[in-house]
Amino acid sequence: MTETNITRVALVTGGAQGVGRAIARKLLEQGAEVVIADIQEEKAKEAAAEITADGGVALGLAADVASEESVRQLFATVDEQFGRLDILVNNAGIAPRRMSEKDDVEGTALDDWQRVIAINLTGVFLMCRAAVPLMKRGGWGRIVNIASRAGRTHSPTTRAHYAASKAGLIGFSRALAGEVGAAGITVNCVSPARVVTPLTRNAGDVADEDLRTIARTPVGRVGRPEDIAAAVAFLASDGAAFTSGAILDVTGGAYMP
Repeated sequence: MTETNITRVALVTGGAQGVGRAIARKLLEQGAEVVIADIQEEKAKEAAAEITADGGVALGLAADVASEESVRQLFATVDEQFGRLDILVNNAGIAPRRMSEKDDVEGTALDDWQRVIAINLTGVFLMCRAAVPLMKRGGWGRIVNIASRAGRTHSPTTRAHYAASKAGLIGFSRALAGEVGAAGITVNCVSPARVVTPLTRNAGDVADEDLRTIARTPVGRVGRPEDIAAAVAFLASDGAAFTSGAILDVTGGAYMP
């Protein structure tokens, strides 16, 4: 996992399935011990068992990233079990789709707005706030936040609360990168376009949307969880020591800022 003989400990939120599981598997393959944190505890444990079938160490734990107490308990367990944390990947998130004109800002209930912000943005703040002291203690850290091109450009299927949460995530990541760089900690974002996962298949005519995505993507396909995992693995490595405050677009060329 590193240029040294240190075994890194990685924590991946929303790691039970989709992109999160692919990230957890990739980090494990590169030598890290991995904690999979997910609001669905049984699925987190299943994911940990699946990715370690051929060896390695992974632990599945329950966590609600929007709950301060749940995050506190999660990090207490990580510290007790491993005594360190080197890599944090904030992947947990929700993405309600815009299915009709009623899903515009005028039609968005305050509870819906607050739920998306709580999970996608406040959850990242809570996780980072808890992770930084452990990383400072070790003198090394990699924080990778999963953003979205929705945080920087308009999409007809993206709702305002999701776009706001991802734009806020990018701003937060850059602010944190400025605060913790001197402690040996980097903070970066991976920004995907459409990736086929259980989350993206929760609504709508998937086949038609995939075809539309392919038509506007120079690489000629939709994204895969493994594409995101590869980008995260780079940013979590020793080789990315001089990369901080960056946004790594993984869109197949569909978004070129």
